[in-house]
Amino acid sequence: MSTPSEASTPHRSAAFVSGLTGSETRAAKRLDWLARESWPGAPAAHERKSHPVSILDRYLVSEFATPFAFAVLAFAFFLIINQFFLAAEFVINKHVPFVLVAQYLVLQIPSFVYMIFPFATMFGVLQGFGRLAGDNELTAMRTSGIPLERIARPIFALGVVLTVAAFLVNDYIAPESQHKAQMIFREIAYHSSQPIIEPDQFVRTEDGQHTIFVGSMDPQSGIMHDVAIYSLGSGNFPETLTASTARQINGKLVLYDGVHTTNGPNGLVVKQAHFNSLEFPLTDASLLFEGPRGPFEMSSSELSHQIKALKGSGEDTSQMEMVLQMKYAMPLACLISILIALPLAVRFGKRGREVGAMLALIVLLVYWLAITAFNTLGKNGAIPPLLAAWLPNLFMGSIGAALLWKEGR
Repeated sequence: MSTPSEASTPHRSAAFVSGLTGSETRAAKRLDWLARESWPGAPAAHERKSHPVSILDRYLVSEFATPFAFAVLAFAFFLIINQFFLAAEFVINKHVPFVLVAQYLVLQIPSFVYMIFPFATMFGVLQGFGRLAGDNELTAMRTSGIPLERIARPIFALGVVLTVAAFLVNDYIAPESQHKAQMIFREIAYHSSQPIIEPDQFVRTEDGQHTIFVGSMDPQSGIMHDVAIYSLGSGNFPETLTASTARQINGKLVLYDGVHTTNGPNGLVVKQAHFNSLEFPLTDASLLFEGPRGPFEMSSSELSHQIKALKGSGEDTSQMEMVLQMKYAMPLACLISILIALPLAVRFGKRGREVGAMLALIVLLVYWLAITAFNTLGKNGAIPPLLAAWLPNLFMGSIGAALLWKEGR
């Protein structure tokens, strides 16, 4: 019986190859590149010059890439189909154009990246490295003197790239696409091609000096009902403009049949005048129709600025702080997935790819349950948002690091 060192020598004898089973022969041929690498140690100098990435790294990345790409497409398709069924009622019962629904679904995709990448990363590692373990290729590599931490290096490098990509998408692309998706959804819900203002909403102007309230809006005529504008002045109480109807015309909000009210230092009304029509200038008329941005529709810097402004006015910002911390913590789930999946693939890979897929689902489910539980605690103020956002990563990452250290011994 041949030794592992014989299996990795540059020239195999015909007797050795003929003595192998079919699967062992295929594995041996796939590992021919090991003979061209001088392990333990670095690749030969001429090979380093011919390609900046070693044969080992390219081989390991290729094993990871295919199941990773499959998982990205499969999970994205599943999430889009789920969203489509939620919007199907508007297509079937309210005869909303399918193109409009399709735009809404496409704009939702960037918001799913923080969920898709960690699952796909875990699936790719479990499937790719599980195959290597099942075919004894990991054993051959380690017997040839390649430590597990060296084998894991290219995958962790990819994990860093995916973490950065997930953060950039989640911080720059997803907020804007989510905001546009909400605008389209309002258009779908009201079944109108005209800009829609959500009923009973308060909108603060960009300068922070005015707050506009709109009770309702007729999507066909564009007439707003029960409109109020609160303007901060030099006094203790804001001046108030109230009108039964209003319309947006050429960047101005024209109020009809309204009352201008001024309050004194004690809060009592000191002046009140009726008007038939009054023009109120809007620096950005789209603010009314787009509505105020929610926490998921802001970048981390915008959300941080909003939290500081609201804290200054004494408002509770626990929920917004939780969303902000999740924007930082969630992208790291890609690296945490590798920490957990790699030792599981080494240990259970020989039991088949089905076991790897099942482990991916179980571990991911536990991970998301922990995130959801701590997220709720953080939003309710039971624990600080910073701690609530990062505890799942610390917990799962510690387990993964311990498992990887144990397998690497």
